[in-house]
Amino acid sequence: MAHFTVTISEAFAEYLKAKTPKEWERDEVTKYRKHIYDVLNDEYGLIGFSQSGSFSNGTGITQKSDVDYFARIPVDRRTLYPSSFLSAMKSVLKRGLWEAGDVWVSRPTVSIDFRGLVTQYEVTPAFYCRTGSNGYDVFLIPGPGDTWREAAPKAHLEYVRDSNSGHSGKVKGLARLLKAWKYEKSVPISSFYLEMRAAEYGNSVGSILYPSALPSIIRTMVTKELRMMNDPTGLVNRITPCGSEADRLASLRAMREAIPALESAYSKWTVDDWGASQEYKEVFGASFPTVVKL
Repeated sequence: MAHFTVTISEAFAEYLKAKTPKEWERDEVTKYRKHIYDVLNDEYGLIGFSQSGSFSNGTGITQKSDVDYFARIPVDRRTLYPSSFLSAMKSVLKRGLWEAGDVWVSRPTVSIDFRGLVTQYEVTPAFYCRTGSNGYDVFLIPGPGDTWREAAPKAHLEYVRDSNSGHSGKVKGLARLLKAWKYEKSVPISSFYLEMRAAEYGNSVGSILYPSALPSIIRTMVTKELRMMNDPTGLVNRITPCGSEADRLASLRAMREAIPALESAYSKWTVDDWGASQEYKEVFGASFPTVVKL
């Protein structure tokens, strides 16, 4: 069904609303959370179990974003190599989650498919490492090359929230737009990386207007060749954009392909909003609303 609006601002508002996870998705997440927790707690005696990632941060994409859980496990259960622990945790979840259609290792997580409405659930095992000078805890989670890497989910969540609060919600809106593009074009880039780049952009500007912000942030990432990002909280090692070099190159190509349409849309904005909306359809797909010609 075609959607029509009068201005580009209204088009972005409608598009973002359509991409926001719905109440029935949140109900499904609540339904499965306790069962996943109970299975892991029976085996490991969990210290903590919290939802993380796009779905909980307010930047998820309906029927696309995974539901992420951060399972804090006693440090004496950590294995030398992450692959060993992930394999063992997969077996525990596969045995305990009788209703799951499939359970598999997808580093740095164990993924679960309940064949429901939400795409899939991902559980990341985490072990306490240290507490930073700013009071945020740092954990060890599975990383590339079968090594443990550091993560500070609460610190990063607060970083995004602080940036977002200074822009009346537009940092999260920008992150959601970047993720919508990612899923529309099947770009193999980390949603977390896009979210952190959006927050970084928010901290560098006085105001956010989507028509100007989108080409600016993507061109900046291309200029930097989509290299790893320094952690703005200063707590952990650099933030990786992609799982492999091939994925980095593919993501760069997709960004370069998006820039002409985004820049053209920006140049047409307020002058020819209908034309701008057609350019955005090239980036975000046919579901982006069409601005009517007045």
